[in-house]
Amino acid sequence: MTLRIFLLLLWAALSTPALAVFPDNEAPTVLITGANASHGLAFAEEYAALGWNVIATCRTPEKADRLNTLASQNPNLIVERLDIVDDAEIAALAEKYNNVAIDVLLNNAAINAFRFGISRYGKLDYEWFEKILHVNIMGPIKVSEAFQKNVAASKQKKIIAMTSTGGSITDLKVPIAIGYRTSKAGLNMAMRNYAIHLRPKGVIVGIIGPGTVDTEDYMNAEDPTTVPRNYQMMMKAGRLVPRTAINDMIELIDNMTLEDSGIFYKWDGEVLPW
Repeated sequence: MTLRIFLLLLWAALSTPALAVFPDNEAPTVLITGANASHGLAFAEEYAALGWNVIATCRTPEKADRLNTLASQNPNLIVERLDIVDDAEIAALAEKYNNVAIDVLLNNAAINAFRFGISRYGKLDYEWFEKILHVNIMGPIKVSEAFQKNVAASKQKKIIAMTSTGGSITDLKVPIAIGYRTSKAGLNMAMRNYAIHLRPKGVIVGIIGPGTVDTEDYMNAEDPTTVPRNYQMMMKAGRLVPRTAINDMIELIDNMTLEDSGIFYKWDGEVLPW
């Protein structure tokens, strides 16, 4: 065991258990990865407003200003540090929440390579490609396995993977975002496998492609000129999903049963082809 892992586990053992700080221990609990921005932050906002106990994780909490402000306004939301590919951080957080039942584990954190990195044939950055695969496929599996017993001990028993409609092999039409799309297709397969593995334990594995959600509600901006150009283009192309999609996905997750485990859903409940 390295010194870093030992110190992180010691920190976890000495930290105040979540059950002692959440004001309502009877409320359902959700753990969200990548909760500092975009979809993750929106999920944290909505789950907190619904009265859930929220464990909101991100890589650098000290820089997560909006998430920290949300936590200061909601005593049922705790901000925690978690890099989803850092084994020591995963182990430490799992140790800290060892006795906490987690109703919904929301694997949201990912590298969105539609926006970052060279990703077209002839100019592929293979080091970047490898990192995308590591974070977007292995990361959610590592976190899921670390917290599997917490989920199994809960009432709802749900592990959710936020994938992408771009991960559908059947629907592929344009050869762009190769690394990102490959990672999401791989995540779909990993979670489909996981769903079959966990079915005998009664644990539901949800696979949801959220689309690009308008989490800043640009669609209702009073002054359209203040909307960033890339979002203007997405709105014009009809590729931006309304902010209410976050609530729709929460409802979709709420209603999931074992019959839905391992099915690839779009944010609105449509079943997508692999």
